[in-house]
Amino acid sequence: MDDLSNDYINSIPVSFHVFGIGDSFKPIIDKIDSLGYDGVSASTIKPEQLPSPTEEDRMVIIFADEGNDSVIDAAKSYYQAGVLTLIVSHRQFESQSKFCDTQLVADTKAMYEPVKAILDMIFNNGLIALDFNDIRSSLRDSGFLKVVESIGKGEGERVADAISKIENIISNREKIAIENLIISISFNSDIKPPLCMCEMKTLSDFLSSLPEEINSILGVFHDDKMPLDEVRLTAIISGKELKP
Repeated sequence: MDDLSNDYINSIPVSFHVFGIGDSFKPIIDKIDSLGYDGVSASTIKPEQLPSPTEEDRMVIIFADEGNDSVIDAAKSYYQAGVLTLIVSHRQFESQSKFCDTQLVADTKAMYEPVKAILDMIFNNGLIALDFNDIRSSLRDSGFLKVVESIGKGEGERVADAISKIENIISNREKIAIENLIISISFNSDIKPPLCMCEMKTLSDFLSSLPEEINSILGVFHDDKMPLDEVRLTAIISGKELKP
């Protein structure tokens, strides 16, 4: 049975790649690799070592310091092959031609959590589950992305508290630029007191209040590592004018 299980795991195609261009990204790449998601590879390489896309590839995330031609050319090969292509960097990459679907510009300390949030949404089961198609529909040709997260507390007000914090994190300029929104709510399966419909209605009302042209997707997840009295909201926002 163990041999059969190992054979099955080894046969799972690697469809999601995370590359760190240069040793400065190795700590982040190691943390992503330690998540242990089947079908995800994470490695630190040189720009000229970036492999060409294959038919099995679905998403590639590239961490890079600067927009050198090797990185842009490699990213463009994935993008043109229809692979969802994300660039994570300290500064915006610029090119006269389209070379990726979206860019996340952040300090090194703020790079890991957004990528983890994206992978978690794809691979974790939920009460209302998300998958790669949800991520792709929100990030394909989206320009720029940002991931924000908040913790809500207070009996009967946990969701409202988390939403309020999310709204305060996102600037007015960013709110105007949002074209796509994926928002997930997570809580312990033994949350006390249990989430009531009035609390969940707060989240539903928030989504309903968004402009109709915003493509919004909701996910609901259990996370039994969370304290029993908290909820966590994670929002992935994207848009062509959502520039850093």
